[in-house]
Amino acid sequence: MNKHRVYWGETHDNTYQFSDAPVSIEESLARAASHLDFYAAAYYTACSEAFRPGGHLAESDASHQLPVEGWKPAARLEQEWREVRDVCRAANTPGRFVTFPGYEWQGNGSSGDHNVFSRREDLAIHRVDTVSELYRLLRGTDALAIPHHTAYRPGVRGRNWDVYDEAMTPFTEIFSIHGCSETDEEWLGLRSNSHMGPGTGAGTWQAALDRGHHVGAVCSTDNWGDMPGHYGRGRMACLAATLDRDSLWEAFKARRVYGVTGDRIALDFTVNEADMGSIIMASDSRRIRVRVVGSDALDRIEILRNGQVLATHCHQGTWQVPRGAQRSRFKLRLEAGWGPRPNELPAQTRQWEARLTVPGGRIEGVEKCWVSPGHGEPRIAGEIVDFGFTTSNSTVTNRWQNANVVEFEAPAAAALLVQVNGLVEQGTVAEFAAGSRELWFRDECVRMLEELKGIAPLSPERMDIYHHLAYKAKIHRAIPETGYTAEFTVEDDEPFRNELNYRVRVEQRNGQRAWSSPVWVTPEGRG
Repeated sequence: MNKHRVYWGETHDNTYQFSDAPVSIEESLARAASHLDFYAAAYYTACSEAFRPGGHLAESDASHQLPVEGWKPAARLEQEWREVRDVCRAANTPGRFVTFPGYEWQGNGSSGDHNVFSRREDLAIHRVDTVSELYRLLRGTDALAIPHHTAYRPGVRGRNWDVYDEAMTPFTEIFSIHGCSETDEEWLGLRSNSHMGPGTGAGTWQAALDRGHHVGAVCSTDNWGDMPGHYGRGRMACLAATLDRDSLWEAFKARRVYGVTGDRIALDFTVNEADMGSIIMASDSRRIRVRVVGSDALDRIEILRNGQVLATHCHQGTWQVPRGAQRSRFKLRLEAGWGPRPNELPAQTRQWEARLTVPGGRIEGVEKCWVSPGHGEPRIAGEIVDFGFTTSNSTVTNRWQNANVVEFEAPAAAALLVQVNGLVEQGTVAEFAAGSRELWFRDECVRMLEELKGIAPLSPERMDIYHHLAYKAKIHRAIPETGYTAEFTVEDDEPFRNELNYRVRVEQRNGQRAWSSPVWVTPEGRG
């Protein structure tokens, strides 16, 4: 359906959050380039004595200074901002990895937080209080101002949609580590930050749409950690012709963007052949076409009209695993990293080496679902793919499982062999599609507890300790193409007087979501 390619990026990686950050911006961009197509820096312009390396304050119960924020000193701003722009310029590699210089603007907190970025390095930091002033200074400078965590209380870091300029703000960030600002229905409410929460309805994306604003939607991490594009905290998708600043920028301005929580769900959505982000004139009937290619089994796809569900495609029960010698595509997720917590055993960095073999089949590709750095690039050779993970149990509160999703083509009756650090699981593709499997490194755990804690083998009263403290990996069930792909069309011929907007919401069985930007339909004579 779509003539554009999907490119994946991170547009909210907080750089220079700390005065003594453990990771340089050069290293941050290298990590981003290892699994993303584009990156917009979010140089953090505020400072507080409470900010220290090691994650967000909400991730620690240690005593710290009160988080009173204000602008960084001018000299520090100038030096760090120059470094951000220089590094972004040097890392920009059209066709492979594209960068944009940018910074986080908070003003006096009354207008909501915005990430300001540009396709040129001459972008200036504007130390002004309100978004009205920011808009005035940005006009004509080829820059965008993208709000985030908008559903916090308007006036105190939430977004007040009274002031809005669609040329400056073509889309908004609706999901990040903070939670979800699509609506205030609490699917994933803004609960991770006890200071800024709770979320309210007035600042949501839906509230902006209800006001008639032409604003699209993306997701991005609002990252405090050391992995730009951290899986599960939000990613931005951009539908563009080529991977370069000009092509991506054209798509940004056209709102040809959407957001996902983590899995790279390919979402193609048109109304009367117009792409997401478009504003079109009315017709007697609106033909809405949706095509989705997920990373896991699809659960449901909703088409919303003015925020209300117009049609739902329930994908459960519509597919089954192919039989016999018929070749089909499958996706299989291999996830590794379960094990002891750092307050139980010394923190360890663990290397995982995996191989997946489909004799007579063909490996089509690998999707990276990484929460931390240090992984090898997957190596595909026909029917075999090899890859490595690095996991670290260095925190108690954050997940540390990394995953790759392998797409392959083979008959369901074909053999499938999965090897991870010496353990082997094998069977037919159909058997792997019947359910998930666990790789349990039990013998290693027995030795580890004896060496580190002096626990003699088989001496505990209960043996479940050897499971709880063992390293483990999971082979998720293999999903056939019919399970992760859907396409359908809906006709809407209901008359209307005021402008309509249509958008699409997708959910997989594993809970991962995608949100399209809308298509707006304007009545005759009102365009």
